[in-house]
Amino acid sequence: MIFRAELTLARDIQWPLKAFTIGDRQYSEINIGDWTGFYDWLRDSEANLLGVRYSPFKDCEFLIERTAKLQYVKPDFPRNIEVYFFGRRSVEPKLSCDQDFAYAAIFRSDDGEYAIGFGMENLTESDLRSLEKAGAEWVVARPLE
Repeated sequence: MIFRAELTLARDIQWPLKAFTIGDRQYSEINIGDWTGFYDWLRDSEANLLGVRYSPFKDCEFLIERTAKLQYVKPDFPRNIEVYFFGRRSVEPKLSCDQDFAYAAIFRSDDGEYAIGFGMENLTESDLRSLEKAGAEWVVARPLE
């Protein structure tokens, strides 16, 4: 996901990677590794995917403040960012406590735009299909070697 004014999700990415482009903008990993915190897939009481809660490690907490004013982000100072893919925000805590940590690399473009990639291995086919309906701008990212 790219942290822009409008929720922007990238498709066709294979993790892990060190850099990618979207259009003519290049994003590079910020060199702190690809394990930058824990994340929970946020679900409602019917187990529908709503978003993701990211709990960054100390050296990545700058993303909380950087994303706080985005309409689709709910900052939970001082430790979390909740990113919502849909307008619904009625999270069921018992269904939203995955504590995944497979991959959460942070990327930065030359002009200071941030992106984060989450490992999606634990999402179901239903989750992935619902993401296609997210109120997001979908972009194609091309990996750089």
